[in-house]
Amino acid sequence: MIKKIYPIVCLIAIAGLVLCTSSASAQQLFRLTQYFQNPMVINPATTGIEGFMDVKVGYRQQWSGLDGSPETYYVSAHAPLRFNSESTSILNNSLRISNPSLYNQFDSDTQYGSKSVKHGLGGYITSDRQGIFAQTSGFASYASHLSLSNRLRLALGVSAGVTNLQIDVSGVSVIEPNDPTYLAYQNQQGQTTNFDLNAGVFLYSDLFYVGYSAARIFQNNLYSDSDIIAQQQLTHFGMLGLRLNLSSALLLTPGVYVSYDGVNPVTYDVGARVKLRDIFWAGVSYRNTNTMAGMAGIYINNTFNVSYSYDYGFSGINNLQAGMHEVTLGLVLFNPRQVAPYLW
Repeated sequence: MIKKIYPIVCLIAIAGLVLCTSSASAQQLFRLTQYFQNPMVINPATTGIEGFMDVKVGYRQQWSGLDGSPETYYVSAHAPLRFNSESTSILNNSLRISNPSLYNQFDSDTQYGSKSVKHGLGGYITSDRQGIFAQTSGFASYASHLSLSNRLRLALGVSAGVTNLQIDVSGVSVIEPNDPTYLAYQNQQGQTTNFDLNAGVFLYSDLFYVGYSAARIFQNNLYSDSDIIAQQQLTHFGMLGLRLNLSSALLLTPGVYVSYDGVNPVTYDVGARVKLRDIFWAGVSYRNTNTMAGMAGIYINNTFNVSYSYDYGFSGINNLQAGMHEVTLGLVLFNPRQVAPYLW
């Protein structure tokens, strides 16, 4: 009975944190094309979802060719607290047998159907630079993965950390030296550091996943000057994907990624990826900012993997630059059973 009530209580708590905050205007969070490579940064409920320690190092450059173009760096790592209980899906990683129903009796011991509660820990550091603006964050994440049925899990996660915002006021020229916003930045030496909280839920099985998360829940003030009202913006994220086994060697994953901060228009990515024998994958996506992206990745061996994506826009400033590049390097540790990645 306690196990059934626990997910409901956590969901109500997370919803309360989100609904009790108000909207305000501030700098947007960075956005990754390969969000599925590092979902913990977006949704802390995915912390520990893999059956191994997943380490990622990434770099993204927007508007390549323009001075002061946005750049993002990140490093992250997360893992389940126990590795020896993990195993890969028998149905998707074994030879065919004459009676497929026999797979069902083993499913209760897979990463989707295990009756025990699975816990995950992780953390990440990100650095985002846009011209004279810079944002550096460090967060620690925790998630609890609860079994709802033989093939379904619900994960609840939270991440807490600090964010430092900086502006190079020495490189700014203003028409009005007494501008209150400019003075507020000067009074703080052009920077501010705040503690913040992110939370999320993630429902998944070997057939689909759907998740919601909220970032910047505390909506901290950006200035200590009481005459200036500016807060970090609460941002909502949503992820939805299907996992379609086209054959024993080919997996198709169509998906949608949505974000909204209450001020700017809703942004969404729609795309699909196909993976061949857990060795190579490729995909395409469309963003509603008139941007297309192509991407591909390869598993060099059981430990190392690398992926690359290229975004190209068809309107506005996108016509003046060479596109957006994103590279992700991955490291798989503590994976003796060779569990295939769930999100890749």
